[in-house]
Amino acid sequence: MSQLTIIASKVCRCFFMKQSVLLYVLLAFFSLQGCSAILAETPVDQTTISETVTIESKSDGGIVIAERRYAVLKSTVILDISGKTIPLCDLQVPSEALVEYRLGKDQDPVCVRIENKRLLEGATSLVIADDPG
Repeated sequence: MSQLTIIASKVCRCFFMKQSVLLYVLLAFFSLQGCSAILAETPVDQTTISETVTIESKSDGGIVIAERRYAVLKSTVILDISGKTIPLCDLQVPSEALVEYRLGKDQDPVCVRIENKRLLEGATSLVIADDPG
């Protein structure tokens, strides 16, 4: 009888250990599912793109690249060719620049950083274009 009790206790112990392991596995699985669901809901407007482009012109509160308006905010960092921070009004266009911007859903792209690399012929800091937006 005592052997039966020992066997029964071992079976119960093994069964409960397997249940607790299963419980931990399920708990971890659902926690990871929750994290991935939260990450999947990150809005598209957080996508940041960085590329070298030709800035054709500028307007009040924006620049024009390939006939599309890119918004420039007060928080946008703008650097001239020497690397000095400048306001939008001092940005010389047309020019080649490294532009980092965020895409927004159904909105103009928003510039995060504009780094002027090379001035093109006829570059001026005057506003010479109407806002295409």
